[in-house]
Amino acid sequence: MSGTTKRRSSEKRKEKSRDAARNRRSQEAEIFSQLCNALPVPSNVQAQLDKSSVMRIAISHLKLAKIIEKANDEDEKTDHLWMKALEGFVIILSSDVDIIFVSESVAKYLGISQIDLIGQSLLEFLHPCDHDEIVDLLSHKTTNKKKSLFLRMKCTLTTKGRSVNLKSASYKVIRLSGEFKEFEMEETSDENKENMSQQYYIAIGEPIPHPSDIEIPLDGNTFLSKHNMDMTFTYCDERIEKLIGYDSENLEKESIYNYHHALDSENLEKCYKQLFSKGQVMTERYRFLARNGGYVWVITQATIIYNNRTHRPESVVCVHYVLSGVEEKNLILAGFQKEIKLKTAWFFEVFKGSKIKATKIEDESSNLNQSKIKNQKLPRRI
Repeated sequence: MSGTTKRRSSEKRKEKSRDAARNRRSQEAEIFSQLCNALPVPSNVQAQLDKSSVMRIAISHLKLAKIIEKANDEDEKTDHLWMKALEGFVIILSSDVDIIFVSESVAKYLGISQIDLIGQSLLEFLHPCDHDEIVDLLSHKTTNKKKSLFLRMKCTLTTKGRSVNLKSASYKVIRLSGEFKEFEMEETSDENKENMSQQYYIAIGEPIPHPSDIEIPLDGNTFLSKHNMDMTFTYCDERIEKLIGYDSENLEKESIYNYHHALDSENLEKCYKQLFSKGQVMTERYRFLARNGGYVWVITQATIIYNNRTHRPESVVCVHYVLSGVEEKNLILAGFQKEIKLKTAWFFEVFKGSKIKATKIEDESSNLNQSKIKNQKLPRRI
C-alpha cells in the first residue's frame, strides 16, 4: 500500500512539474512574440525569426536608440553620411566589432540581409586576414576623427546575379569610411546608475565597381588605363590627351608611379599595397602631374584582373576620375615636365627665329626688286 502511494505521489509531482514547464514555455513564447512584434522589422520577416535572433536584434535596437538619442542631444550632423549612403550602405560598429546597425541596402551589394547582420560580430563576415586591421582600428579611442579602410566582406551574389549559400560566399572589397563618435551611456544595475563612455564607428560601406560593370562610354572627365603587375602602362585611352595633355601611345612602358605629386606618395603607396593584397582599391583624391607642368586632382579605382584559366593576377585596370582642370600650369614638378618645357620653348624659339629670318629675306627681296625697278632704263619714245 505504501509503495502504491509513493508511486502516485511521484506521478503527481512529475505532472505538476510538466504543467509548470508548459506554463513557463507558454509565457516565454508570449513574451518573445510581444518582443518580436515590437521590433521595427516587416511582419513577413518577424515570422522567420527564432528566439536568439529576436534577442540579438532587440539588443542592437536598444543600443541604436540610445545612440540616436545621444546624437540628437549633442546636435550631431550626420546628414552628409545619409546622402553618401545612396552609393552604398550605412553601418555602425561598436568597439567590440559588433554590428549595431546596417541599412537594408547592404543586401544589394553583399546579398546578405540586414536581419542576418544586425547584432552579429563583423568578424564572422570578414576575410580572416582583415580581422586584425578592423580590431586595431576600433580598439583605439580616436573621437571625431575620420578613418577609412578596405575590408574583404563575404558576398553571396555571383557575377550572374544569383545568390549562393553563405558557406559558398566569395569576398568583395568594401571601402569603409566614417568617423568615431563617443557617447555617455547610462548603465543601470540593481544598486546604482553609472555613466559609461561608449565609442562607435559610424561609416559608409562603398563597393568598388569591377571594370566590367562600369558603363561604357565613360563620361568626358574619366579615362581608363591598363597596366602590368609592376604598374607600367600597357594601354591608356585617348581622353587623357584632352584632360592632362599626354599622348596615350607615349605612356606605354612608363610607370604610373612617376606621374603623381611627391606629397601624395605616402598615401598612394598605402593604396597600392592594399590593391596587391586585397585585389581592389580606391584612392583619396591626389595630384596627377600634367604633361606641360602643374597637375590635376584625380581619384583612381584600381582592380586586379585574374586569368580565367590559371586564376593568377594578370593585369591591373584603373579608372581615373579627373576632378579639376590643370592647376599651377607653370610649376615644374618632375624631370619629364622640364624636358617637355625646354623642348616646347626651343620649338617656339626656332619657330620665332625662322619667322624673323623669313621676314628679313622677304624685306631684302622686296628692296632688291624696288632697286631693280628704279635702275631699269625706260624705253625712249619715238
